[in-house]
Amino acid sequence: MSHTDRSKNGAQTLLVWITNPEAAGRIVGCAREFADRSGLGLKVVSVQAETRDNWHDTIADLERLDEAAKAFRASLTVVYSDDRLSAAKKLISETEPDAMFAGTAAPGSRSRFADEIVRDFPGIPLYCVGPDEQVSEYGKTTFDNRA
Repeated sequence: MSHTDRSKNGAQTLLVWITNPEAAGRIVGCAREFADRSGLGLKVVSVQAETRDNWHDTIADLERLDEAAKAFRASLTVVYSDDRLSAAKKLISETEPDAMFAGTAAPGSRSRFADEIVRDFPGIPLYCVGPDEQVSEYGKTTFDNRA
């Protein structure tokens, strides 16, 4: 389905990437505000490496990610793959989101994930949420999501 067809059918989506339990609530909260203002549905996803021997920590992290999603009226989808970037790209191709949100260590910081996503999907804006809840489009200027 094309972006235009989805827009007519009301299936517009904001795809939210979370992996860090410490930052998940901040990212999903900012994404929820953006989605509500923009009339977008929220899809929260965590792409996790295949779990081999560390089930206890993985389960604890996933529970915290799920709690963060539920706190903002969303559900968490978990995708397992040892090639997390390829799995994310496949999901983007299948979902065709209107925009995406992810976390960042600091405003203006770079990440391989964001670099490749923006390069491969230039028509889909990727917004990054910093530790201070400032939101910026990846590679562009910061704006206050709470305004």
